[in-house]
Amino acid sequence: MPSLPFDRETAVRLAESAAILAVALVLFIGLRGRILVFAQWAGLPRLALAPVRLTLRYAVLAGAGLLILGRWGFELGTLLAFLGTILGLVAIGFVAVWSVLSNFLCTFVLVVFKPFSVGDEIEIPADHVKGRVVDLSLIFTTLQVSEDETVLVPNNVYFQRVFKRRVGRHTVALGEQLRQTAPHPPEPTRP
Repeated sequence: MPSLPFDRETAVRLAESAAILAVALVLFIGLRGRILVFAQWAGLPRLALAPVRLTLRYAVLAGAGLLILGRWGFELGTLLAFLGTILGLVAIGFVAVWSVLSNFLCTFVLVVFKPFSVGDEIEIPADHVKGRVVDLSLIFTTLQVSEDETVLVPNNVYFQRVFKRRVGRHTVALGEQLRQTAPHPPEPTRP
């Protein structure tokens, strides 16, 4: 009888890994169809269950990967702790950056759709804020609320709350305001 290039235990592990992978692939492919049938039965649009479908399908693959690694001697507790740590760091980073990115992207939407201009009077009734727009930066809109007081309103507020606008007498488009306040390179000095 010819000998295998590996021992019996390795052959068993390979067979178990192949079986786990085969079951996972059947579930991965089968879940798509079953979830679409359920959506049709429930009268839901296909896209409504897309996040659920993707989460379940990739959870099956992740579970299969963990089972296969466990069959090859990896400590699942250690792997889960490692993955939990990585996911926790990603979540913390996402939450920390989300607000800044939201305001940054909202600035560009404000510039494109021009709901108000520098010089207009804006009122946000839900926040009891009312003032004249005096500046727009990449994160905030500055409102002059009195002679010696300004309020910085995050730019994403205009997409979360209703606001009132009164057109000012002397206005500047938001895009022009951003170009005026953008840092300019220093002028070259002559010797």
